[in-house]
Amino acid sequence: MAHRTAASMPVGTLPEDWQGSVVENLSMADTSHKQARSNVNTGMLTVRSTTTEHTRQRDSLHSRFAQKIQNTKELAQQLSSRIHALHKATQHTEWSLEKLKASFEALKEPYERCKQRLQLRQKLPQREKVFDSFQEALLAEEKELQAARQNLAVAISETTRMLRELKGMTQELEFDLRDKKHAETLDTLCIDKKMRDLQIPANLDKCYSRSGGTPHKQALPELSVPPSTTWGAPETEGKDQERTRQKSTIQNLDQALRTEDFARQRWAESNELMEACQKTLKRAVQTTQAEMSAKVEHTEVLRQELLKQSKATTSKTKELEKYLGLTTDKLQSLEKPLTANAQRAQIRSCRTPREDISDQVTEALHDQMHSLKGKKLQLQAQTLAMQDTYRDLQMTQRSLCEDIADKNRAIAIERDCAGLKKDAHAAHSFGFAKVGRGQRHFSDTASSMLRSADRSPMPSRLHTAR
Repeated sequence: MAHRTAASMPVGTLPEDWQGSVVENLSMADTSHKQARSNVNTGMLTVRSTTTEHTRQRDSLHSRFAQKIQNTKELAQQLSSRIHALHKATQHTEWSLEKLKASFEALKEPYERCKQRLQLRQKLPQREKVFDSFQEALLAEEKELQAARQNLAVAISETTRMLRELKGMTQELEFDLRDKKHAETLDTLCIDKKMRDLQIPANLDKCYSRSGGTPHKQALPELSVPPSTTWGAPETEGKDQERTRQKSTIQNLDQALRTEDFARQRWAESNELMEACQKTLKRAVQTTQAEMSAKVEHTEVLRQELLKQSKATTSKTKELEKYLGLTTDKLQSLEKPLTANAQRAQIRSCRTPREDISDQVTEALHDQMHSLKGKKLQLQAQTLAMQDTYRDLQMTQRSLCEDIADKNRAIAIERDCAGLKKDAHAAHSFGFAKVGRGQRHFSDTASSMLRSADRSPMPSRLHTAR
């Protein structure tokens, strides 16, 4: 402006004007200097304020980064611990499932054996088809086996479902842990200059806090401190989202913990079920074995009694045949004296009237005829009675033979039922060897009978020495 003013003044300006222009220029320069000093001072204040605000914001940002990283580490640690526990629970659940499946498969053989025994007993003769204690024990065993199989099937289904839930929850937590690790790495890159320089070389000046920020001793303050006092600042949307993130992870952890509790409860129930099934089935099998042994013994004893009665009946039949033959012969032998008596009476009827008297001979002939006829009638009645008895004996013998045959068939079937579990029991059931071979009841066990049968005969010299 001073230059423009000086250039516009015409030559020969008055000294007063010239001096006034100089004073004016000096005044304007002084004003500009003052304005410059004011701007400099204001600029310095602004720079200092900006520096202070930048430092405060940097430290605040670093503090929040540090708190966020600490929160993420805490959540990641809890997730890692819970994932480890879930892996252990999954392994134990798989082991429990294998035991349940093994127990279920172990019931297949006794269940099939029980069904085969019931089918075999359907082949019993009609006389032997009775609802005895053995049949009742078999039906009770079948019922227990069916109930055990059904309970184990339900337990296997529940354990399989629990295993799926554990694996699903483990996968969910592993995804969450992976996200937490990734977020922690990114947040660490934002505050760790050395790691940042290694990853992304750049000159970021003083954007990082050299002091490392204020340490935070409390983990997850968003959940433990009221929202209005979190980080000493009012509630914001970012704080609410951080709290939501933490709550989501905590809810997943709580759900995982509840799943573990359910899994432990399922393990306990499975163990109790397997123990109860084992005890119940053992008791049912023992009852069935005892009733089967008693049935075989009782049937064997009845068969021996029937054999004795059959032998006695055969003997009585032979004896009756003998005496029936004697009676028949005697009856036939009476015909000769009766004929002789009739002939004598006819001969004596030819006497003359003088001699035709009822003398002692006539009386003797009459007495002989009367006695012979009476004996004949008695012998005929006795023969008929003996013939009826003979027919009864024959009918009894046939009935005994049929009963013995049914008993033999029944014993064979019962021993086949016993042999389904152990081959030795097919010949010697439960310590009760076959009766009628010179041994007493319960003299040998099935195993000892087989061992004695398998032994080679002793040399004759040993028998002689003994």
